[in-house]
Amino acid sequence: MSERVESAPVIEAGLFTIDPPALLGGRCLMCGAVRFPHRRICAVCQAAKVERVPLSTTGTIYTFTVVRTRPPGYLGDVPYAFGFVDLPEGLRVIATILADDLDAIAVGDTVDFELLALGTGSDAVLAYGFRRRPVTR
Repeated sequence: MSERVESAPVIEAGLFTIDPPALLGGRCLMCGAVRFPHRRICAVCQAAKVERVPLSTTGTIYTFTVVRTRPPGYLGDVPYAFGFVDLPEGLRVIATILADDLDAIAVGDTVDFELLALGTGSDAVLAYGFRRRPVTR
């Protein structure tokens, strides 16, 4: 992200860090399970010892769709891609998929975590997505 955006995070605080940009998951100190988003109680062993940890900033597209009609309340550009990204931690997260050419996105593409601003002025919010790496052949 080239410019610093001072806005509230989308949905809830604590989903990601800004500096350095990364999703924040939770790692159970008892069983080692990693989840996103972070929760106070481990979903695997029910322990209340879960630490916040930054997740990998690189992933692989599992599946996606291109949304060509603006949903109610959506502040970003249309069309946009939205899908699931597999992270090395074994997690699958839902995210906006960013690319210069949405029609070039493919399942299996490598993507990198990125913060993105949606909306302008007082309506602006800070969200996250994964940008498709250019494919070199």
